[in-house]
This record gives sequence, C-alpha cells and structure tokens, in this order.
Amino acid sequence: MIIRACDLETTSLEPTAEVLEIGYHDIRDGQLSSAGRRTFVKPAAPIPPSSSAVHHITDADVADAPAWNSAWRMLVEKEDDGEDLIFAAHSAQFERIFLDPLILAKWICSWKCAFRQWPDMESHSLQALRYALKLKPADPALAMPPHRAQPDAYVCGLLVLELLKHQTVETLIAWSAEPPMFTKFDFGQFKGKPLSVADAGYLDWLGNKDHNLGEDWRWNARREVERRARAEQEKAAAERRNYLDLSLAAIPAAATVRDLENWWHGQSDHWAKHGILVDSGEYKTLRNACADRKQLLLRTGEPQFEEPGAAQ
Repeated sequence: MIIRACDLETTSLEPTAEVLEIGYHDIRDGQLSSAGRRTFVKPAAPIPPSSSAVHHITDADVADAPAWNSAWRMLVEKEDDGEDLIFAAHSAQFERIFLDPLILAKWICSWKCAFRQWPDMESHSLQALRYALKLKPADPALAMPPHRAQPDAYVCGLLVLELLKHQTVETLIAWSAEPPMFTKFDFGQFKGKPLSVADAGYLDWLGNKDHNLGEDWRWNARREVERRARAEQEKAAAERRNYLDLSLAAIPAAATVRDLENWWHGQSDHWAKHGILVDSGEYKTLRNACADRKQLLLRTGEPQFEEPGAAQ
C-alpha cells in the first residue's frame, strides 16, 4: 500500500482556479520517502499577481511546463500496479476539486483528521501543526519553502505518519469522509468558546437556517444538538435506573400491606417523571416486587405494634 501525500498550487482558491504545480511524497511501510516528485503546470491564463505573492510561482516558471491534461497523470504512476494507492492532502477537499473527476481513490484529509485527533490545538493549519506536534523532517530542506507543492506534500506526509501512531488507515479514511469536527467557534458572539455554550436557538439557526458559513458548520451544529439530546436521554435513563434501584430496595422493607399499598398509590408522579409507562418492563418489575411482598405479609402475618402511650 502507498499513501501518496500530495499538494497542488493554483492560481486561486476558487473552484475555477487553474493548477500551477503538483508535488507528492510517498509513505510506504511506515516510512516517508525523501524522493518525491514535482512538476510545474502551465495554465491557460496568466498567473494573477496576488497568487504569485503566496507561492512565488511566475509565468516564466511555467512557460515550458506541461498542461494540466497531461501533468496530472504523474499522480497515479507507480512501480507496482498491484499496490493500493491512497491519497492524502491537507484540506483534501481542495485537491479533490481537480482530481475527483480524473481519479477514483480513497483519501485521507490530514486537516479533518487533525481536528479529530487533536481538537484543542490552537490552529489546525499545516504549518501550525508541524511546529505544535514537533514533526521532525529527515531533511529540513525538504519541508521548505511553505506554499509550494512538494514541501507542503512532505509536511503533510509527516503529519499523516504522526496520525498513524494513533489511528488506523481505515479510521483516517472514515474521518476524512465526514465533515471536520469543530470543538469551538471561530466566529461570532461565541468566538473562542466551545460549542456547548451556545443556546438552542443559535444552534438551530446555525444548523437549519440560511447563512453563508458553510455546510461544515451546519453539520457540527446539528451534531451538537444530537449530542445534547443523547446526554439528556442518558441522564434520564440513569435517573430512572436509580429510582428503580431505590424502589426495589425499599419494597421489601414495607411492614404492612397498608404501607405497601399507600406507597404504590403515591408513585404515579414518579412514574411520569421517569417515563415509566403502565405495562412497561420497569412497571411490571415494580408491580411484581410489590405483589411478592404483599403475599409474604399476608402469609406470615404483619408485625404487631403497641399503641403509642401504652403501658410499659
């Protein structure tokens, strides 16, 4: 199996952008290869200056480069056709805009996986994770400069290796197939605070109403609502179990049939509170315990108590 950590540099971050550079490094047998590959890609239009300001790729760099329709094929080349090829990228949804129409493959998104594995990191950007996790490149020169395809692919490979210390490949692929799991807000009135502080109305707006914050935030808001609902259900179940345990411990202590019947007839509010329905399993358990105690009292006789104030 090969995990191919890759990166694309483009003319912008828009879906209509053109690819300017491809780079990758392979992970095989738990080792990140230092012998990656890269190529410039010639776009159809001139490179915007704002784009060159990020990665410093210019029109002169790509003048003799292959076009995208042939350059992308380097990403699927391998020495052994029998080896499985899994792709990895940081924020892989961007690379997949360009590659999904061409390549059917499994993906690891190191950005999404980092959110799951290290939710409390200050930042989940590639370079921030590199330094926060103290990732050690075999050759520091391979990781430089940032915002170029091959160095970013190399750092992504280092990050994937770190993730594989904690999770299986299958888990990373599964995490990557879902939206990123956010633990705190990075915008608005709750910025910097965990999702748990938001009120129900705010979560309903974020999860179900019109806004431009994206589907990832909709998914996380709905997930938080579901988490709260599960927590309430678990709390109610625990309280119901506690009520049943206390009741089943108290029933054998009833001294008289009248005490037992008075207790039974006074429990309807508690049943309603704990969701114990007539003919439910819990109700039948309580009824059977009371019936057994009543039969025992009737069979063996009730204890006799002296009247208050009786002579000693």
